[in-house]
Amino acid sequence: MSNEASTPFYPTSDTSATQPDDDVGPLARALSLSSKGLTPQRWLVDLAFHEIGLNPHPHIFYLNPNEIGDNHGSVNIACSICFKQYNIVTTTGQRYCPSQVHHFHSRFELDSVVAECCHCGTSVNAFLEQSTLPQSLIYRIRTNRRPKVNNPNLPHFHDTLDVLFRILENATKPDCGSVNTSSNMFNAKIHLDDSSKEFFEKTKFSLVDGRLHPPEHTPDNVQFLNRCLFQLQMVLLQEKPSEINGLIPAHTLLLERLGATKYVSEKGEKNVNLSEKASLLEERDSEHGKLGCISNMTDDLIIEAFKAQIAHDVSTSHALVDVLSKIQKKRKSEKLEIEIICQKSEGIVTTTELKSAYRHFEIPDNGEGISTDVLLGLIRGSLKSGSKENLRIIAKARNDPELDQLLEQPEEDIPVDDPILDLYYASNPVGLSNIGNTCYLNSLLQYMYTVKDIRETVLNMEAYIENEQEEGWKEKVIDGRILTQKDVAEAKEIVVELNKLFNLMQSAKSRSVTPSSRLVELLLSTGGVENAADSTSNRADQFFQQQDVSETMAILMYRLSAAFQPIISESGGKPIDRFSKLFYVKANKKKVEEGEKRLIQEDFSTLLLNVKDDTSLEELVDDYFDAGEPESSSSTSVAAATGEAGSKEAKDVQMSDITVTELPPVLQIHLLRTQFDKSDKTSYKSNATVTLPKRISLDQYLESNQEEQAVRFKRMKLWKKERRVCRKMLDIKKRPLYPHDRPSLSGCTEPSSLPQANATALSADPMSPPSISPEVDPRLEDLERIAELTEKLKNEMVGLNDAEYKIHAVFHHEGGANFGHYWVYIYDDKAEVPRWLKYSDDTVSEVGVVRFVH
Repeated sequence: MSNEASTPFYPTSDTSATQPDDDVGPLARALSLSSKGLTPQRWLVDLAFHEIGLNPHPHIFYLNPNEIGDNHGSVNIACSICFKQYNIVTTTGQRYCPSQVHHFHSRFELDSVVAECCHCGTSVNAFLEQSTLPQSLIYRIRTNRRPKVNNPNLPHFHDTLDVLFRILENATKPDCGSVNTSSNMFNAKIHLDDSSKEFFEKTKFSLVDGRLHPPEHTPDNVQFLNRCLFQLQMVLLQEKPSEINGLIPAHTLLLERLGATKYVSEKGEKNVNLSEKASLLEERDSEHGKLGCISNMTDDLIIEAFKAQIAHDVSTSHALVDVLSKIQKKRKSEKLEIEIICQKSEGIVTTTELKSAYRHFEIPDNGEGISTDVLLGLIRGSLKSGSKENLRIIAKARNDPELDQLLEQPEEDIPVDDPILDLYYASNPVGLSNIGNTCYLNSLLQYMYTVKDIRETVLNMEAYIENEQEEGWKEKVIDGRILTQKDVAEAKEIVVELNKLFNLMQSAKSRSVTPSSRLVELLLSTGGVENAADSTSNRADQFFQQQDVSETMAILMYRLSAAFQPIISESGGKPIDRFSKLFYVKANKKKVEEGEKRLIQEDFSTLLLNVKDDTSLEELVDDYFDAGEPESSSSTSVAAATGEAGSKEAKDVQMSDITVTELPPVLQIHLLRTQFDKSDKTSYKSNATVTLPKRISLDQYLESNQEEQAVRFKRMKLWKKERRVCRKMLDIKKRPLYPHDRPSLSGCTEPSSLPQANATALSADPMSPPSISPEVDPRLEDLERIAELTEKLKNEMVGLNDAEYKIHAVFHHEGGANFGHYWVYIYDDKAEVPRWLKYSDDTVSEVGVVRFVH
C-alpha cells in the first residue's frame, strides 16, 4: 500500500469543484498515480476485483437507491456477493478531453482507488466503506432460521429478512413506533435470540420491557439505516436472484457520469455486461485489458489507447505491440495490421526480438531488476561482431540515454573489462545450467553451497577426506551399512566433482556455471563407479530422469559421510559423523499400546510432514510431535486445561507423543504432498496452502522442558486438539469448492536468517471457487476460532525461545506428482542489505519480500 494518504484527489462537495491551486497539469498528476491508463469501462472491470477477500470473486455492484439523488458527484454502491460498499466520487475536469473516452491513471490501495484522466483532469475515486452489519452476523441469522426437521416451527431466513427490512424501513420515518417482541408475528418471523438481538443492537435499536425502540430520527441515523437496508437488499437478492426489487446495476450510472455510455462498439464483438460475473472474468484475462480497454471497443479506440500507453511509458512498447498483434490476429483487422507495420517501421520491437537480444548478451529475465550500470557492464563483457543490432533493440526498449551513447561508440573502442561488472559478480551468486531434467539437483546444490560447514569442508577436501588406501584402514558403517573401499572411492569421486563445481561458483565471472554430467550420474547411481558409468550415457545432450529433492539430498549426504573422515572427540569417544551433526534430530517416541507404555529412541535428519489440507507450518509440526493422542481424551475440554473448570480432567489426560533430546544447527522439513485417492486408486499432488512463519520454536517439544512446563504444555495440547477439530470442520465445509489445484511448497529452515515477511503460498487461480460471501461464509466461524486458538498458543510460548529457528531456504515445486520444475528461494543475510534470492537453474534473481506466489 502506498504511503500517501487515501484521500480524494479533488474536493468532493459537488461537480463544480476546482482544480488544485498549483501549476501541475492533469498529465503530471495522472502519471504520478500510474503510467498505465484505463478507459472508464476497464477501470470498472479492475474495480470489480479490488479487495475481493477470503472468497475470491468479481464484485457485482448495485446502486444504493437511497443515496442516488443525494449528491450528483457521489454515489454509494455495494457488491451483491460480499456486501462490500464503496463511495464513488466523480469530479469533472476543467479542460476539454480530446479523447473519445477518458484515459484514467489509477492507484489501487487497500481502502481506496484513486484515478484521474491524463487529458482533461476528470477524476473518479472509490473509497471502501466498512460493512454496516458486522461479519458473520448474517450467517448466524441464516443458520438459526433454516427450518429444521426436529423444530419445523423455526422461521425461514427469507421471511426473517422481509420483516427485518420492513422494521428498518419504518425506522427511517419520523415518529416511528416501537416493535413488540412478544407478538405472534414477531416470534413467527424473527424469533428473539442472540443473533437477532445483536442485529438490533448493531442497527441502534434499544430493547426495553420487551419492546424494540428505533434510534433517534437524525440525518446520520437515517443514512446508517438506509445503508443497512441496502445490505439487506443485497442479501435478499442473493437468496432469490429473480427478485431484484428495483435494484440498478452500478455501471450504468457511473459510465453516464463519466461520459462513456455512447462509445461505438466494434461490429462482430459480443456485448460486455459489466454486471455479469462471466463477462467480468473474461475481461479480467483479456488481451484488451493490457491496453486499458475492453473487448468490444473499436479498432480506433484500441489504437488510441495503445499510442497513449507508449507515449507515457515507452519501455512497454515491445509488450504492447505483442498485445496489439494478438488482437489483430483474432479480429483479422486491416486497420490494426497497418498500425503494427507503422509502429515497427518506427523502431518498436516485439518481445520475442527483445528476449533474443538479451539472450545474445547472456542477460536473464529481460534485464528486469538490473541497473543500467550493471547492464552496461554485462553488455561490454559480451560485445562481439554483430552485437550492435541487439544493443539497438535493448536501447530502444529501455529508452536509456547511456545505452544510446554506448550504441554510438565504435565496437573496437568499447572496453571489455569493467570494475562495476566485477563488483556485480563478486556480490551476486551464479546460477547452475540445466543439463537435462536437473532442476531438482541445481536447487539442492545451491542450497548446500549456502550451508557454511558443507561448503568449506568440500572446498578444503584434502584436509578431511578419507584415505581408504591407508594401511590399517577399517571399514565404515553408515546407517547400518558397511562401506567397502570401493564405496568410499565412489563417494570421493562425487566430492571431487562437487569441489570443482563449488570453486566455479565461488570464482566465475559469468551469470551461470554448468555442473558436470558425471556428478549427476554418480548421484543417480546406486552401485559402484563402474555401474554408474555403464548405466548412463555420456552424450552431451543427455537428459536425466527427474528425481525428488529430498531423495537426492539423502543420497548426497550419505555419499559425503562416506567420503569424509568422522570427527574424533578428544576424550576418545565414539567417532561422530561430520555431517549428521548438522541435520540430525534425536528424539524419544512415547507410545501407549494396550495400556503399556513404550519408549523408542529415534534419530532423523528431516521432519516429514503430511500436507493434505490448507494449514500452517506450526500446525503441521504440532501434528507430527503430538501424533497418536488417545481417542479417550477427546471429551476433555479446553476449559479444564485453563484451570477455569474441571482441572481434574486436565490432570487425567494421557498423551503419547515425541519429545526432542537434541536439536541440530539446521532443521530440515519436508512437506509430503503426494496423496492417494482411495476412490479412484490414483496418486495426486496435494496443492494445499501452507503458511510459513518468520520463525518457529521447538521448545515445547524438548524433553528437558516437559517436567517443568507440564501444566502449560497440557493446556496447549488441548488447544491444539480443538484447533485440529476446527480444521477438519473447515475442510468438510470447503471440500466441494476446491479441487486439487493449489500451488505447492516445501521448505528447509536454518537458524541464521530471517525473512522480511510471512511466506505464504497463494492460490494459482483465485477465481476458480464458486462465489460465496465472506459475510455468510460457513467457514468464517471456524477460521475465527482457529485464529483465536493460534493466538492463545502464541501467547503461551512467550519466554520459550531457546530452540528457535529462522527460515533460510524454501524449495518450490510446480507441476504434478510425477513431473514439474523445481526452484529454491534462499535468504542472503550476508548481503549489505539482506535479501531473498530465487534460484531457478541458470537464473538467480532478487525477489524482495517473499510471499512464495505460484
